[in-house]
Amino acid sequence: MLWSILKSLASKPAANPAGAVRGTGLETGIACFNAQDFAGARRNLGVALDAEPDNFVAAYYLALAEARSGRLDRARELLEATCAQRNDADAHSALGNVYRLQGRAADAEQSYRRALAVDAGHLTALANLGLSLRDRGELREALPLLDRVLALAPDHLEAIFNKALVLTDLGERETAAGLIERVLGLDPNFAEAHLQRGFSLLKQGNFAAGWDEYAWRTRIPEVDHWQEYAYPHWQGEPLEGKRLLVQAEQGLGDQIMFASCLPDLLPRARHTVLECDPRLARLFARSFPSAAVYRHRVEGAPDWSGEAAPDYRVRMGDLPRRMRRSKADFPAHRGYLLADAAQVAAWRARLDALGPGLKVGLSWRGGTPGTGQAARSLALDALLPLLNLPRVQFISLQYGAVGAEIADLRVRHGIVLHEWSQADAAMDGVAALIASLDLVITVCTTAVHLSGALGKPAWVMVPAVAEWRYLETGAHLPWYPALRLFRQQNPGALVDADAQRHDMSFAVAAGMLQRVNSRHCFPHCENNLDFGAGTASNSPLRRNLGA
Repeated sequence: MLWSILKSLASKPAANPAGAVRGTGLETGIACFNAQDFAGARRNLGVALDAEPDNFVAAYYLALAEARSGRLDRARELLEATCAQRNDADAHSALGNVYRLQGRAADAEQSYRRALAVDAGHLTALANLGLSLRDRGELREALPLLDRVLALAPDHLEAIFNKALVLTDLGERETAAGLIERVLGLDPNFAEAHLQRGFSLLKQGNFAAGWDEYAWRTRIPEVDHWQEYAYPHWQGEPLEGKRLLVQAEQGLGDQIMFASCLPDLLPRARHTVLECDPRLARLFARSFPSAAVYRHRVEGAPDWSGEAAPDYRVRMGDLPRRMRRSKADFPAHRGYLLADAAQVAAWRARLDALGPGLKVGLSWRGGTPGTGQAARSLALDALLPLLNLPRVQFISLQYGAVGAEIADLRVRHGIVLHEWSQADAAMDGVAALIASLDLVITVCTTAVHLSGALGKPAWVMVPAVAEWRYLETGAHLPWYPALRLFRQQNPGALVDADAQRHDMSFAVAAGMLQRVNSRHCFPHCENNLDFGAGTASNSPLRRNLGA
């Protein structure tokens, strides 16, 4: 999706647009842009704009070159100035794309609508407005916009691809897959279509073919991309006596999930340098003591530059391609991350002070406007069948500013949801809190990955059309044996107005919690809580948590 937005920053190339002065840096800069030499474009267009500060074309193309180079703040400044200078559809559309890349969904939608007010047939603005509506969960409203584009331009790649994404979200997998194949028939190198095909294969449990397609993600230009080095890529060669660099990529949840391969990988190499998000550094260093763990830097010299040069490097997201090509390749682990013992003890003392009963962590909102937030979030009121249970203390694991929401819950329903925001400072603290709980109940968010990687029992509320990592069916995941999935049956909001009738069966879950409470099976005995592989079938918590 990011690549399609980047590609559409310029709706069409221009050899000598209106306003270009031959023999100046402008003409050369535009030629560089069309040749995808964005550094040359920035250099020449900058010269042209310095010579003629009011040149709309120079500012517009310089903004596009800045955006394609990942310099989004500078691109936004230039496009905001050009849109103020001239009411131009291309400029409004490009500004909408930059806003969207920066996560400013409302501003992006407004810019696309301004572009369409100038030119109702602007194909790029129509296609990306449809994508914006999809981000907001307005799937049925997005389809007519994309169909308008395809009526005018049947082979418009971005519109076909965007329609495939919308249909995927609506659960129309086969129709969406047909559109992806159509995109690849028109452009076999459309990397995001390959990636989408990979997601579909992985979701169906076809891991070997899925990981091969997933590898196309490395051909998608990222704004915050990984560093490139001259060291050869590890393709599965023997690592005995070798030094290996594992490069960080993507978000917190991805890095935690891909780290499930590390217990199998690390013993193979003589020495491994492991990059990770700075928020995971302490947790990973404790959990993988045989690796040299360093904070990942997007720019500049890496923190591990003092290490001996590696023989191979591998991106973290490529590890499953080498090590998890079938379901049988996934180990039945009891957790591979290790929380800090002192922090866990401190949290347990604080939890014990709340009184008797289960201590349950809760997260109810997930994602961003660009990552399925509408399908991954719910209101606290929807959880009242759980929150009203006696002898259960609920602790917020929700990130972000939720104080007002929690206070409103207390005022209107008399329910106390404990919030200890100091746990949000670093993943190490959140991991310790999760490790000290009896159970986690969460939507699809980072709490899923932390719970599963720690081996902590968790119930996950999975939308009907979920991300690839949650697979299409089943109550368990190969990544995290300790998780139990509650799947929504029909696409839409995570909960119905009447939560008792919700597909996630909150009333059933409430009954399960009551049974656990009645047996007085409480946490601080890890053997009772572990219902992953190897747990005794007669464990009370195993029976009552539905493992």
